[in-house]
Order: sequence, then C-alpha cells, then structure tokens
Amino acid sequence: MPKASLEEKPRACSNCSRAKAKCVQVDDDADICQRCLKNNLTCAKSDSASTRRRGKATHARREQASMTRSPQTLEPPTLIDESLAGAPTQSGQNQGPVPLPTQSTRTVPSDDSISIVPGFDVSFLEADQVLQEYMTTMLPEFPFVPLPFKSSSDMLKEQPLLLKTIIWVCRPPPPEASAAFESWFRQHIADQTVVLMNKNIELVQAILLFIVWNDIYFFVAVKDTMLLQLAVCLVHDLKLTQPRWGQHEAFESIVEDAAHMQNKLPHRLKQTGVDCRTLMGVYYLTSSLTSLLGKRCTLEYTPHFDDCCEQLRRDEEYATDSLLVSLVGIRRIAMKVNNTFWELTGNANNQPSGGVYTVAVAAVRNELDHFMNQLPANLKWNHLLRTHCASIRIRLFEPFKFGDNQGTLEQPHLRCRTIWDCLQSTHELYDAFHLVPVESIPSLTVISILHLALAIIKASRLLCVKDQAWDLTTARTMFDLPSILRQLSKVFDDASSNGSARSQRIVHGLPIFSEYAGAYRGIERAFVARINSDGLVSTPLPMDPVVTSGGDYDLTFWDQLSDFTNGLFP
Repeated sequence: MPKASLEEKPRACSNCSRAKAKCVQVDDDADICQRCLKNNLTCAKSDSASTRRRGKATHARREQASMTRSPQTLEPPTLIDESLAGAPTQSGQNQGPVPLPTQSTRTVPSDDSISIVPGFDVSFLEADQVLQEYMTTMLPEFPFVPLPFKSSSDMLKEQPLLLKTIIWVCRPPPPEASAAFESWFRQHIADQTVVLMNKNIELVQAILLFIVWNDIYFFVAVKDTMLLQLAVCLVHDLKLTQPRWGQHEAFESIVEDAAHMQNKLPHRLKQTGVDCRTLMGVYYLTSSLTSLLGKRCTLEYTPHFDDCCEQLRRDEEYATDSLLVSLVGIRRIAMKVNNTFWELTGNANNQPSGGVYTVAVAAVRNELDHFMNQLPANLKWNHLLRTHCASIRIRLFEPFKFGDNQGTLEQPHLRCRTIWDCLQSTHELYDAFHLVPVESIPSLTVISILHLALAIIKASRLLCVKDQAWDLTTARTMFDLPSILRQLSKVFDDASSNGSARSQRIVHGLPIFSEYAGAYRGIERAFVARINSDGLVSTPLPMDPVVTSGGDYDLTFWDQLSDFTNGLFP
C-alpha cells in the first residue's frame, strides 16, 4: 500500500474512539460512520494532531550524563551555608546569588581511604593488611567466610558491607565510632532486607562475622536475637537449605514435571562452595548459641547438610574446609545432646540418672569418642574441636539437674561417677583452652569465650553442690578452681598487653581482655569467700585483695550468664 494512502486515512470519530471500536464510513461522501448511523449518534471527528514523541526520562538523562563524566570529576553535592539557608525569605523579593563554599572548604573523602562511619576511616593500604590478617589469623577460628579477594579496592566494589565489617572486626575503632558502626550496620541491614527487599549471601556473611566476633556482653544485652533470626530466614529465602538437584524433587508446575519425565528439563547447577560455607556457618553459630545460651533459633540438620559437607571435603578449595566439616560434625552431636535432654533441663522431679538416661548418655559418649578418634592428625589437637568436645561432655554429665540430692537413689556410686565426669570435663576444657598461644587470644570468637564461661560456672556449681553421693571436700582439694581462675586472669592480661589491634577494643572503659581478666578475678574472690563461709575447709583459702574498675567487681553479669546456662549457682 502506498505511503500516501496511509497518511490520508481518515481518523476515527470521537464515539468510536472512546469505545475503542472500528470506525467505518458509510461512503466516501458521507460524514457519518456505520456505528453512529446505526445507533443514531452524532458522528464528530476530532481535528488531526501530530503525536509528540516522548524523549528520554529526566532521571535517565541524568544517569547517562553522570556515566559520561570521569570518576575524578565527580563531586559531592554542594551545600548552602547554614546561616544563609536558615535566613527567612520574603515573597516577591529577588534573591541574590548564594555564595557556595569553595573546593578547599568542602570535606571530600580521600581517594586513598575507605570511609566507614564518621570518625572511622581506613586507608586502602591498611585495608589490604586487614584482609591478609583476617585470612591468616581470624579465619582458622571461624572458617565459614573465606575471602576470594586479595585487594581491598576490588572487594569494596563487589562486597562493601562485608569489607567494612571485617575492618571493624580486625581494627576496632574508639567506643563512639564503634557504637556508630553498630547502629549503621543494623540500619543498613534493615534497609537492604526490609525496604529494598534485597537478599544475598553478603548480608548473611556480614551478620555472621558481626555476631561471632562481638564481645560476651553483647549477648547478655540480647542484641543478637533479631540478627540471628534474620540470618536463618535469609538462608531459607535464598534456598540454601534445599538441594538444587535431585532425582525425586518436587516441581512447581506440570510443565516441569512433564519435561523431567522426557529428560528435557535444564540441568540445575549445584550449590557453590560459598553457598555451602554460608549455610554451615549459620548452622554452626545458631547451634552453638542454642547449647550455650539456650537459644531456640536454629536450623534443622537435614541430609542436604551432609551433601554440602561432602562437597566441601571433596573440593577442598581452602585449607580450612576440613576444619569446617569437622566443626559441623561435632555440632551435630552437640545438638543430639540438646534435643535429648532439653525437656529434662531444670526439672527436679525427673530422675533419669538410671535406665534410659544411662543408655542415652552411653550412646552419645561412644559417638563422641569415635568422632574424636577418627579426626585427621592435623585436627586431633585443634583447640576448637577439643573445647566443643569438652562442652558436650559437660552438658552430657550435668547430674545435679536430674538426680536426687537426698540420698534416695538406688545406686549413689553411679551418681558420684557422673558428677566427677562432669567436673573432669570442665578441666579438659581448660586444658584445651591452654592450647591457644597468648598471641592468638585476640583472634578467638565469642563461642570460645562462652565455652570458657560455661566451664567456670559448671565447676563453681559442682564444687558447691551438696549431695549424699558426692565428697565435696575431696573434690575441692583435687580441683583447685581459684588457681585456674588466676591463670586465666594472667593469660588475658598478657593478651591485653600484646599490642594486637583487637585487644584495644574498649568495653566498660577497659580493653576487652583486661575486662575479662577482671571478671575472672572477681569470680575467684566470690568463690573463695563462699568456700570459706561453708566451713568445710580446715584452713580458710587465701584471697588476694584484688580491686578492678575502681571497686569490688560486679558479678551481675555472671549471674545473668549463669541463668543463660540453665540455672543459678546451687
């Protein structure tokens, strides 16, 4: 059809145009269409008007213009002087040009530094050193978030949140800047997940590192709950808890089902190593806090977790992957203990010291011994695995929760053996902790510190519990808890003065490890005072006049932690 005929085609009348109907003229000379004639309507045609083509949207033009400018020419938005901005304006009066600050008066972030929060800047050179330090000293303590990056500039482009979190962990700022970072971190996580609906691996990894290298008082203030729940929800939303392949998977539509039957379904890629490590990291952290602090927020271990561990063991992309798999394995045993005896915790009416309880304890103990014996040679004396093993034994042999201290048990010697096994397990945990060199103390996660707190609280209870089957005087003679507490205080004092950047983090006005050392000295004083007041020792134990933080140490925190570990001092 010629182009001219297209241009001379008559326009539809207003009635047909409104009805979105086809407008057909009765004949060439008539001024009415068939639809208007049939319905007895007035047929009126609108004047022909040229259609205006829309140009690019304003925001698109701005983005295109900004992309054409080089990064060196980008400047922060100009700010009007506050005195001029606050001056009232009068309507109808011409305003003169407002003088803008010159380039020399603007605060422009340096090109060779990373600005995290106000008052917390790190140069790229130091950031590169932080990444190297993280991979060599921090990763062996929590092998779930290795870094593929060697340059901080590359990581800042790809994973800025994770980079800033690692810098905060390895280079703690002053208390004001640290509080500002914590507030910014929570707000950023909320903006990404709630406002922008973003869900990615980086968010989960940043949450893991933020929690696991926080101080022990962070958990007493219950600041971790929301972040833990968010991490669990994110791994579910990202489908990390589900296999991406399988022979008996359920499909969402009959089309996929039919394609699968005809072998025409596209092959699904298996989960990456990053996916597996992130999933295992959430399981490790939540299960540890469940056993130590009674948290109820955890992941259910499924056969898919075994597939992830097998994939990591087979690929061995990082040297720490074998430790990761072993940590997940021992946490699985710990959760068996937790799930088996959870309902019996704190219930004085139950007396499962014999029968089914004894069988369950023997089964878990044999499984734990077999697990530790089959570890490779390079992991047999790993302090993380040994502290986890000792903490499982402590939870397994907590007799004062289950038995009768009135001497009515039929076999008191079994109860005495169980109490002694529990006390001996606390000593094994101390021995495992002594495997850590003083220079490596600043790299420890809060899980290790909580394990140590668990051993202190359990030993304090067992050395004070009164039971017909328990020789308390002999136990106190053979297990010198005050001496152990003095050793721990010295270790943490040495760690506080070794010059590590992490040891300079301030908690309650003191370096963090000095604060821990003072806590152990305070517990020693309280324990010795209680022993002397019992009158069970012939000679009162010596008690050094230790003063911390300007006065007697406040044990409120340890009372709270004792509540977390299922019960107060007996």
